[in-house]
Amino acid sequence: MNKILSLSLAATLPLIYAHAAHAESLNDPAVAAEQSSGNAASKNSSMAPTRFETVPQGEDVQIGDTVSLTIKLLEKRYGDTLARRAVHPKDHGCVKAHFTVNLDIPEKYRVGVFATPGKTYEAWIRFSNATGTVTPDVDPKKGANGRGMAIKLMGVEGDTLLGEQGAKTQDFLLINQPMFAFPDVSEYLAANQILFDNNEDLSKFFAPSPTQPSLSDERKKTLAIVQGIAATQLANPLDAQYFSASPFLFGKDKVAKFSAKPRNPADPSLTPKDLSDNYLRMAMKKSLDLLSGQPAVFDFQVQLRPEGTEDDLKKSYPIEDASAKWEEKPGAPFQSVAVITIDRQNFDYPLQVTECEHFVFTPWHGLAEHQPLGGINRLRLQVYIASSQHRAQPREPSGFPTTWPLWRF
Repeated sequence: MNKILSLSLAATLPLIYAHAAHAESLNDPAVAAEQSSGNAASKNSSMAPTRFETVPQGEDVQIGDTVSLTIKLLEKRYGDTLARRAVHPKDHGCVKAHFTVNLDIPEKYRVGVFATPGKTYEAWIRFSNATGTVTPDVDPKKGANGRGMAIKLMGVEGDTLLGEQGAKTQDFLLINQPMFAFPDVSEYLAANQILFDNNEDLSKFFAPSPTQPSLSDERKKTLAIVQGIAATQLANPLDAQYFSASPFLFGKDKVAKFSAKPRNPADPSLTPKDLSDNYLRMAMKKSLDLLSGQPAVFDFQVQLRPEGTEDDLKKSYPIEDASAKWEEKPGAPFQSVAVITIDRQNFDYPLQVTECEHFVFTPWHGLAEHQPLGGINRLRLQVYIASSQHRAQPREPSGFPTTWPLWRF
């Protein structure tokens, strides 16, 4: 139990959001986030909350507080050195891929980027460690971390959410759990405050207090998710199934979650017993080796929210609870709609590594037909903007970095 309670940001908060988008720096991150999101909304009115969402009173204030805490955490971590991504700063490999819509995709799934059967998009995919800082792939004391799979489709067509100039892309940010660790903005803010006050140690989040002598149902659920993350074995990032966890619009009148499922995953028991700090990257390099490797193939899947009364759906397939798993049932299956093919390649090529680290991944990069839904996604929009502005600020060094890992990666 103590092992679980001592888990820090490495196994929890990183599952909430991936790294922020680059933007021009402004003095006040919270104001910048509000202004930027407002400008984006004015370009595309579909960014207003949809009929599927219920925005809690005071959420905008909580998001503003979370934005401020996020910037303070980045300042504590990196000082005047180069600020990395807020989470997922360590990649296991960033690869070139192709994303092809199935020729036999059912009619009701022909929406947004899936509208044209047989269409192929060039894509970048970044596999990553869901930690707040660059750490070993598995902590010997805390267990495994969450893993991420960020997909960026290029050359998409249609109205985009942020209305940005230049090429149009669709990002899918996935993690190797079907739910996030925190249900909503309120719980996320409480966890963030504990992290800031306790040097990124989250144990007090699960500890009794005078005002909360026993854990709430929400925190019991979060603790169970954290325990599951720590116990998850993985031999190779190419072997995991990844999930969007949070819901998205799917056209005008449907809601969906997404998943990427590997065609031929290895048995998790094949995870090496003696783990190196970067064993996941080494496993990917071996799998995709130009001479001895094989292409990796994923089926990209869509789970549509089933029909039903709104009261029933709020319980079984909620929009505002990001910690809820949507059960796969006959009325809500995961339907394969596209195929991801990752050919053999040397993704350790320095120019490819550099190119990929400059990419922006956010669920708000995409078409209006796939608008992110729910409180956690509304939080992600503003946190990403503020975090990216912090990362983009020029800094003069005061000395050699002290946050670099002692091991090479």
